[in-house]
Amino acid sequence: MTRYEGKSEEEAVNKALEDLHIQDKSELNYKVISQKETAFGTTVTIGIYSITDVIVFADDYIKKCLKCLGIEGTTEAKYEDQVIKLNIRTDRNKSVIGKNGDTLRSINELTRSACFNKFGGHYRILLNCDGYKEAKYYKFSSLARRTAAEVSKTHVTAILDPMTSDERRIIHQVLTGYPNIRTKSIGTGHDRHITIQWIDDKTLLTEDNYDNQES
Repeated sequence: MTRYEGKSEEEAVNKALEDLHIQDKSELNYKVISQKETAFGTTVTIGIYSITDVIVFADDYIKKCLKCLGIEGTTEAKYEDQVIKLNIRTDRNKSVIGKNGDTLRSINELTRSACFNKFGGHYRILLNCDGYKEAKYYKFSSLARRTAAEVSKTHVTAILDPMTSDERRIIHQVLTGYPNIRTKSIGTGHDRHITIQWIDDKTLLTEDNYDNQES
């Protein structure tokens, strides 16, 4: 990260804006690194970073995780649809993925937390391993359609097992536009899950605004 200092955060930011020829502060990605009190006053140091810096850091962090696990492999990183997508290629897929994807999910969460601690921002990070996620998405897409058909028939709300945010997003996307079907994420943390509900036409007319997408 490129660093700038000032007597205040505002002064340090203004120096960065001027040096980088940026007019809008909202376009500047920065983190306050330190704030020191000296005999001569306060000195605030900020670090300027780009999404490329975050991607490189995340990629390196995953390689360190693999090394700690004693696993040899390579990584591929790209930024797409505001998501940092990282793919691990290794001949030890099962060790990286873990039971029901638990190990892969843990590495994903650790990487997200490390990026937050380093840069101070919240980033959508999606970790994959040799097509594991694609297989899961296909499975959940099929589950969504089957469950929606059952709910449409019985009008009984279905409660799905907890899923990760990207898996829940697949359910929402697949069922968007299904007549009289509404999906909703409820719960927090590892217990966050989706309900699939049947909504009659009268209720739909009075509920012209709801968000079934994953935040």
